[in-house]
Amino acid sequence: MQKKDTFFITTPIYYTNWVPHIGNSYSSIIADLIARYNKISGKKVKFSTWVDENSQKALNKACEQNMEIKPYLDMMALKHKEIWNWLKIEYTDFIRTTDEKHHNLVKEVLQKSFDNWDIYEWEYEGMYCVWCEAFKKDEDLVYLNKEKNVTFPISDKVKINENIIKVCPDHLKTPDKIKEKNYFFKLSKYENFLKEFYETHPDFIIPSDRFNEVKAFVSRWLEDFSISRETNKFWIKLPFDESQVTYVWYDALFNYLTVCQNWNEDFWPANLHVVGKDIIRFHGIYWPAMLKSAWYELPKQILTTGFFTINWQKISKSLWNAIDPVEFTKKYSKDLLTLYLLSSFNIWQDWDFDEKQAVLAYNAKLANNLWNLLNRVVVLSLKLSEKAWELFWEILTDKEEIVDLQKINNWLSKKVVLQEFEENMDKYDLKKSLEINFFTLDLLNDFITKSEPWQTIKQEEKTEETRQVLYIVAEWLRQVWLNLYTFFPEKITEMFEKLWLKNYKNILENWWFEELKNKVEIFKIIEKGNPLFERIEITKN
Repeated sequence: MQKKDTFFITTPIYYTNWVPHIGNSYSSIIADLIARYNKISGKKVKFSTWVDENSQKALNKACEQNMEIKPYLDMMALKHKEIWNWLKIEYTDFIRTTDEKHHNLVKEVLQKSFDNWDIYEWEYEGMYCVWCEAFKKDEDLVYLNKEKNVTFPISDKVKINENIIKVCPDHLKTPDKIKEKNYFFKLSKYENFLKEFYETHPDFIIPSDRFNEVKAFVSRWLEDFSISRETNKFWIKLPFDESQVTYVWYDALFNYLTVCQNWNEDFWPANLHVVGKDIIRFHGIYWPAMLKSAWYELPKQILTTGFFTINWQKISKSLWNAIDPVEFTKKYSKDLLTLYLLSSFNIWQDWDFDEKQAVLAYNAKLANNLWNLLNRVVVLSLKLSEKAWELFWEILTDKEEIVDLQKINNWLSKKVVLQEFEENMDKYDLKKSLEINFFTLDLLNDFITKSEPWQTIKQEEKTEETRQVLYIVAEWLRQVWLNLYTFFPEKITEMFEKLWLKNYKNILENWWFEELKNKVEIFKIIEKGNPLFERIEITKN
């Protein structure tokens, strides 16, 4: 069984035919901050990301660039690492599916399923989408009008001509017609198992509507699927027939297990797979059946992300409309990107990426709200006394008396606020988790505006009142920062230092942050310093 003090999270499968774009980065940012949250909560965390190198599209791309396959894969793996490192994605494992340890595991798993009578040989003829690495049926395709660049459903009423073709809806490519002898996995054998598993694990796939789609698909039919190819000799050879190599999904998915093979670790089953909605069928149906066949435990949950569009067009290499995450964060910041991606829409929604809206969100939430509030506390504290921190020391009595909740519009209680944040983080509702904190900041700004400490500071008889107001705001800022550290670790660390909380980063990274939540803190404010979240001017087109 999974140990309670471990947490294992994975990113989606990233192909090596293209460097990561904004959509790929979205998944990695999500996985990164969920990993960080669990780490500072005291769990031992494994966070794996990877590149799928055993694919036809990788071979095709290498040929296009007149490169041998291995040097091409080495080059692309390095590019992926460089992008994740630039975005400060703190993965613990980076796996390539060409790694020997992965090949060994896949062969072992294939043999287990073969011995379990779950793999058989059969000649197959069908349409194969190289970009999806999947066989397609007519009902899986759409018509594409090449002249107008629009798609529409398959219909007998449509007149086919040279400008109207059948394509994969995700990649707008015509599948290849393939006829060859393959080995197949008996997915149909596991139909009842899957239905029972879904029934007993109602939160297996997030969100529920995506889970309903998976269950509906299983209830209609489950066909056995190909796990091998005979035309490609680069991939992993079947242990029971070396004339064929593994089909990409049977190979690729087991990378999640490969990273858990170290003798001194106990991370499987995975707590969470983060995947795009285009591969949820493979993860929600194929993957559980394949694991069951080889006698492995199933993952705990799968979190499904939506798709991005750019100006309402799908991100496409052919349209050259993909946003480079490195260039975007150089122009603005990683914090701006993170805030926009996680506060503007739910993870499972499709969304049109809007650069202007991203800047507006940053200005409103981080510059005008969070930074402005801290700046008020710092400036007023320095005016109150040359040794303002001593004033905070003097009012340290009982913690419940310090936090006068009536003075901030009866905003529940500290425990309730923290509980709501943690509950939503545990449900992976990152948007709501952020909303709780920014709502608290709104109330604090309202509280300090109504309290008018810039007026009471001029009246000696109201010095204690001014001290109390500033301490309340500083303490609530500290609480909000502890939550926001998960999302913006570098800038929040600098904010801690503004209040002389110098060792917070080390404590958070090596200790349970609940200890800091319950701590009665002393603040020391000695200088104003430079702004941490400056407003960004929106340039007019």
